[in-house]
Amino acid sequence: MLYISEARNRAVLDLIERAARLDPESVIVNKFEDRVYNRIRFTIVSYVVVDSTGSPIYSPLHQTVLAMVEAAYGAINLELHSGAHPRLGVVDDIVFHPLARASLDEAAWLAKTVAADMGSRFQGWSRTFM
Repeated sequence: MLYISEARNRAVLDLIERAARLDPESVIVNKFEDRVYNRIRFTIVSYVVVDSTGSPIYSPLHQTVLAMVEAAYGAINLELHSGAHPRLGVVDDIVFHPLARASLDEAAWLAKTVAADMGSRFQGWSRTFM
């Protein structure tokens, strides 16, 4: 689940959803738009590939989440944002849950991988994200 501090600007939401559709192996199965909080939750699902030892090595969710975050960072300025929900940033929260045959270790691997790439990719961005 990906929580983003925006639910009122249709153009921004469309941009973020287009980023999610870049890889057809990741699918938005639900979205909850809270206009009072001015926050949206995307629920996105996909799979995790494991190697012969059972260690996770790839998931389409990795690039999908990064693309959505990049779209959100590029389109949302928190200096101009208002909403009833306290905001931690443009991207409020990212939660990885194992579903079906996926394990908690696979979800943890994906969370750590996405967090590391977010840190290195977006570290020098100058817009107001937090």
